[in-house]
Amino acid sequence: MLQNKIKILGAFGGKGVDMNNTCIQVTPNIVIDAGNILKGIGEKASQIDHIFLTHSHLDHIVDIPFLIDAYFEKREKPITVYALKETIEHLNKYIFNWNIWPDFCEIELIGQNNSAIKFVELKSNDEIEFEDCKIKAIKTNHTTSSCGYVVTKNNNSLLFTSDTYKCNTIWDELNNNKNIKTLIIDVSFPSRLATLAKDSKHLTPNDLKEELKKLKRDDITIFINHLKPSYTKEIKDEILKLNILNGGNILADGDIIDLKKSTIQASLIHENEIKGHLSQLIEIGNLLTNEKDLNILMEKILLAAKNLSKADGGTLYLVNEKELFFTVVQTDSLNIKMGGTQEKITWPTLPLYKKDNSANRQMVAVLCALENKLINIEDVYYAKGFDFSGTKKFDEKTGYRTKSMLVVPLTNYENEVIGVLQLLNKHDSKGRVISFTKEDEKLIKSMSSQAAVSIENTRLIKSLEDLLNSFIKSIANAMGEKSYHTGGHIKKVAYIASLFAEEINKDTTTYKDINYTINQLKEIETAAWLHDIGKITTPEHIIDKSTKLETIYDRVEVIKTKIEVAKRDLEIELLKQKLANNSQIIIFEEKIKKEILKLQEDLNFICKINYGVYMTEEMKQRVVQISKRQITINNQKINLLSDDEVYNLNIQRGTLTQEEREIINNHVVVTYDMLNTLPFPKKLKKVPLIAGSHHKKVGGGGYGAKEIMDLPMSLEDKMLAIADVFEALTSNDRPYKKGNTLSKSMAILADMVKDKSLDKELMQFFVEKKLYLKFANEFLSEEQIDEFDIDFSKL
Repeated sequence: MLQNKIKILGAFGGKGVDMNNTCIQVTPNIVIDAGNILKGIGEKASQIDHIFLTHSHLDHIVDIPFLIDAYFEKREKPITVYALKETIEHLNKYIFNWNIWPDFCEIELIGQNNSAIKFVELKSNDEIEFEDCKIKAIKTNHTTSSCGYVVTKNNNSLLFTSDTYKCNTIWDELNNNKNIKTLIIDVSFPSRLATLAKDSKHLTPNDLKEELKKLKRDDITIFINHLKPSYTKEIKDEILKLNILNGGNILADGDIIDLKKSTIQASLIHENEIKGHLSQLIEIGNLLTNEKDLNILMEKILLAAKNLSKADGGTLYLVNEKELFFTVVQTDSLNIKMGGTQEKITWPTLPLYKKDNSANRQMVAVLCALENKLINIEDVYYAKGFDFSGTKKFDEKTGYRTKSMLVVPLTNYENEVIGVLQLLNKHDSKGRVISFTKEDEKLIKSMSSQAAVSIENTRLIKSLEDLLNSFIKSIANAMGEKSYHTGGHIKKVAYIASLFAEEINKDTTTYKDINYTINQLKEIETAAWLHDIGKITTPEHIIDKSTKLETIYDRVEVIKTKIEVAKRDLEIELLKQKLANNSQIIIFEEKIKKEILKLQEDLNFICKINYGVYMTEEMKQRVVQISKRQITINNQKINLLSDDEVYNLNIQRGTLTQEEREIINNHVVVTYDMLNTLPFPKKLKKVPLIAGSHHKKVGGGGYGAKEIMDLPMSLEDKMLAIADVFEALTSNDRPYKKGNTLSKSMAILADMVKDKSLDKELMQFFVEKKLYLKFANEFLSEEQIDEFDIDFSKL
């Protein structure tokens, strides 16, 4: 929950209405200061095991005694309190002394040998490391026992000063520790009370402005805490005028700070009950839940909010890291309808931050997004602190009078603002513009929660679909890295399959009764992208076997070497005879030359047939004869060709042996098995079956997983089978063959139709609709695109 984040349980320097004493939750079981543990996190307070204290003033320690007392029976280990020496001494002397409160250092937990509380003394710069964070003490200037803390999570750090006056230690730490991007610092009094602030050792806004001159960095986001409740508004106004927060904010109870982004998300108080309008809310919830199109969903949300609150107009924004952008704008009395399913919105976006990186708080919708804050304005013309110049110009141009406004943040399950709903001019039963009520706030807040869930769900579904699509295509890319032509084959088969399905959807003759939904079209395309995934287990030297002798290398080179050895032996023998003055040397030399010539001819023959040449019986016998010649290597006589070399060279057609072809064919079984184990969503449930059937034959047979071989081929299976074969025949990027022309490819496809491997009717449709030509113009070379005259319907 608090990964890379901290939560402000108490942000103030005293108690007030909805204002609580200083307390920061670092992890589910660690807090800094104890001003508001019990109220701040409720029952989860029982999980707190570690408390780091900045000093011993009451507002910072007040919940420790009550925390121990409230959960004494439930605890299995002591609460560990970390603080400087003087703070621990003060706790022992003034709190846990059996007079003010029992000394829980002397009281053991029930059934344990541990006391209920233990103290760990810290010194400045001591660092305590936990599994998910590190906390380092640094000296501050408040009391003799005061310190601040540097909190680090995943190399993202925050410096919390707690109560302090001017102090160089703070700025030295910030200037030297580049991991710190966030500063929480005390500003307790307005600048007019500078003397009081100095005497009590707190900062004022002007003090902070002066202190910031010691900061030698411009990437620190500054958050203010410990405002005294009586001076909150005055301090806030001063801070905003001084513009010193560098994108930060004045903290409130419940705020959550993201250490990685140095941004704040405010906590919303959710109502458990909303009076009245229950049936409307339920109806709206159902309406929003069932909508999957984001544009339509945005429009429905705004319409529902307008109807529920009786608003004349409204705007729905979505949020990204830098801006608010319009999604839907409607004003009934002006007949304005933009965004959603209506005309496109051309209005500029609203920046969250100004050019100087300060928050753009003058814009009400932006402030709502930045602070996760509901804003209810009675009359925008008299509202202070906001820039409504754009609204007033709009009114002047259109004659409209914008008055009441309700601005509500849309937050997701992580309490992050994902959008802003802005409603205008609530009407009463007589058509008069009135203010939005507290009841409206409750209703729209409740509805906005449903809306945010619907938006997030729609986005999540879209992102999951995008993830699945990207993953599928990344598999194709991975296959391409393993085997270039296989990766290309997958992409092109997917292209053909999509062409097929879309054209069938348009057809009003043969396939007039077939109407694929968007999901079914996606299912066909997905199956095409995954139809060869099983080849991921097929060895590369088999997938890309371009010659008969190729394994992980082309063994023709070994044969060349052996023939060179044979030639060398003949030449050596000739030299020996010459040295021995053989009287028949001329005849012998002529014989040797003929044998060397014969060896070269045999080598040329082997090199030729190595490239998948069709083998006649005569050619096969010649290979056998060549193999029987013997050479001597390492004083051992061996045949010129091994049995395996003879076996591979005598492959009758192509470059694959029967065993290799079976390995290749097995990829269909592997494809089905792999895909059948995946939990495809319901709309893609047929993907394994379609992908695993692309090597089946319409007349029965072919190959694939046993459990699907007896199933009849669906139309989708048949179109994928044609796409697969057609691409393979025309492919011009395969290492073991050239791409066929269209005429030759169609002739082969015609033979496959005749022997009932491919579907005749579908093949005729493929030709009549010229789908082959669309593919050819996209992927084939000019030399491959020629004419043919085959009527598949008559085969």
